[in-house]
Amino acid sequence: MKVKRFKSFRFKMVMYMFFSLIATFITEGLIFMGIYLYETEIIAGEYKKVWGASGQGKMSFGTFTLSQSIALDVWVIAIFTILLLIIYFILISNKFVMYVREIISGVERMKSGDLMEEIPVRGEDEFSEIAASINEMRQNLYETMEAQKAVEKTKDELITNVAHDLRTPLTSILGYLDLLTQGDFLTEEQKQKYLGIVSSKAKQLETLVKDLFDYTRYDRNKVKIKKEILDLNLFVPQLVDEFYPSFMDHQLECRTDFYEGALNIEGNGELLARAIGNLISNAIKYGADGKLVEVHTGLKDKKAFVAIVNYGKIIPAKDLDKIFDKFYRVENSRSLKTGGTGLGLAIAKNIINLHEGNIWATSDESGTRFQIELPVVQAHMPNAGK
Repeated sequence: MKVKRFKSFRFKMVMYMFFSLIATFITEGLIFMGIYLYETEIIAGEYKKVWGASGQGKMSFGTFTLSQSIALDVWVIAIFTILLLIIYFILISNKFVMYVREIISGVERMKSGDLMEEIPVRGEDEFSEIAASINEMRQNLYETMEAQKAVEKTKDELITNVAHDLRTPLTSILGYLDLLTQGDFLTEEQKQKYLGIVSSKAKQLETLVKDLFDYTRYDRNKVKIKKEILDLNLFVPQLVDEFYPSFMDHQLECRTDFYEGALNIEGNGELLARAIGNLISNAIKYGADGKLVEVHTGLKDKKAFVAIVNYGKIIPAKDLDKIFDKFYRVENSRSLKTGGTGLGLAIAKNIINLHEGNIWATSDESGTRFQIELPVVQAHMPNAGK
């Protein structure tokens, strides 16, 4: 805020003083005029009594001579003028003083931790500039504290979820290892079964640790990725083929509808494979009841898109904005059937953010659709050159 010269604090002080002087002089003028009109006849009568008809004699007021009386009057008038000036200055500047107190009160509230209420900005002088700066500082401080609270909350949630996901397989591993070390009564078949469970749980732990590392690693501000030109219409079909065994295991049909032409984007093949693979894996886990998964690629508004659709349970609308948060699961309990670390979609979102793309989900009676959009470097239609 730029302070205007004629609205500055100094100019206001000069104006307050000027108006106080004007008001003082007007008040004194009115008072003395009233006294003059009221006492003229009395003074004239006393004058005649003292000097007589001849006009000779000596005028006195008690023990004071005329010169002493005038000197006393000057002092009285001077003191009265100063007091009147001070009173008028206080009255005229009261609004300004109250505003300064309001600013001080706002600062005191901030000191006590109240960051919700702003200080009103009135006028365009230095104090209104101070109030605006304090408000800006209050807002920045409030946002910083809220961000810090969010970080603390995220950290607590991270510790809680990691502890839970680590403890569950570790408990199973330790329990079965105890049986294996102390169970001479176990048959060879039982030992192999328990070793298989231990191996499965150990792999689950490995996956969780890897996902935690990747989630942090793929944060937008923490990694720079090497990009190259990729054709999504060659890239995505290869990924779908890699998931063929998983489709078979879950008795799912996979239908594809790929764009008829090249969808060239600039990206990191390894990371995009991880992101799109996570979406396909998610569709397989949560869409098994629908018996069908669809994978589409296309071009819309100069952006290439990849869509993965499943026909499992509908995701409630209140959960759609949260499913890309780390450790968030729609189901209330952590399902052993669906498995996963709760980081797959969060990792996918981080990777797509690194590619300056968008990712979102919709879910209704027509299916649950996860869609990625990425900027196109070059898109060719078949026979475009003809």
